Amino acid sequence: MPTYYKREIADLNGTGKRQYRYEVRSAGTLSLEHLARKLRQSYRAIGESEVVGIVNGVVRALAESLADGYTVSIEGLGSFSLSLGTHEYSDNTRPTEQQGEANARRIYVRGVNIKASPAMVRQADRLCQGRFRREGGGPVLIRQPRGTREQRIQQALDLIRQRGYMRLGDYAQAMHISTSTASRELKDFCQDSSVPIQTQGRGPSRLFVETV
Repeated sequence: MPTYYKREIADLNGTGKRQYRYEVRSAGTLSLEHLARKLRQSYRAIGESEVVGIVNGVVRALAESLADGYTVSIEGLGSFSLSLGTHEYSDNTRPTEQQGEANARRIYVRGVNIKASPAMVRQADRLCQGRFRREGGGPVLIRQPRGTREQRIQQALDLIRQRGYMRLGDYAQAMHISTSTASRELKDFCQDSSVPIQTQGRGPSRLFVETV
């Protein structure tokens, strides 16, 4: 039975009123082997190991197709496309000016964009009807960042130094705040010239780095 809860969202329009949305509370993460057992209930002629092998083959073929530059659409499931990011070269490997800006960064795959098909959304909605149960307790409210501003800046820098960059979600998780609250906080840091934090990229691929 799916469980949902009520979460406060940021008041981006400045109305002064609390706004909320409903989110599903995950019941856990299912493994491929668990899904294989569920498929066996409908296709008993196929063994679980065979189902696992087929799914692994689909994943491999999907990755190869994405690497060839295609957007993959699987009817009834959804579409898949690459999400790219960039890494700056270190000073001793930075290309010369004549090599061009395009070579000044190393492109990498930072994720895969997945858009569920309308058919799967409708099917999930149909299966969930009448089964939703609200989680006990009041709504989950936005919590303000803890500590002083200087302490939060230092925490952000510590996160960046762990691997050379930080994502929005990294900061939100470390500070136990919503991504919208984290976004506003980091925007404030980046606009302050005395704070050695700046952004690279835009949208989902945006990274936060330390400036020298």
